[in-house]
Amino acid sequence: MTDPADLAHDVLLKVAAFVKSLPADQLADLASGVSRLSLVPRGGRPTTPAPSRPLSKPVAEIETMLAEIGTRAAAVQYLNDERLTVAQLRELAKVLGVALPSKVTKDGITTKIVDSVVGRRLDSSAIDRMVAR
Repeated sequence: MTDPADLAHDVLLKVAAFVKSLPADQLADLASGVSRLSLVPRGGRPTTPAPSRPLSKPVAEIETMLAEIGTRAAAVQYLNDERLTVAQLRELAKVLGVALPSKVTKDGITTKIVDSVVGRRLDSSAIDRMVAR
């Protein structure tokens, strides 16, 4: 049933059945134009993301600070002290080239950033020390 006329007919029948089931006051509001029908996707109304605040510091400065920090715990504390929102952390991760799963918590994003920027450096240093022995 891909013919537009057939689809329109089916939609109009469903809309008519819905409108017929409305209480009198809602039907009157709809008829007068006070209320209106709207198309809502199956999963509900789409949410518009809140506008993101810019980062408190430039990404390069944050990356430099993370590169200078000597422990994972200190790096996590540094990012927490910056009071970045989830959106800001996601943006920071994107700029730093850190891949994130779609559903990840704020702490998870922080951990991924720290592991990628600080953890790899620390792991590499530890391996170099082991090889030098």
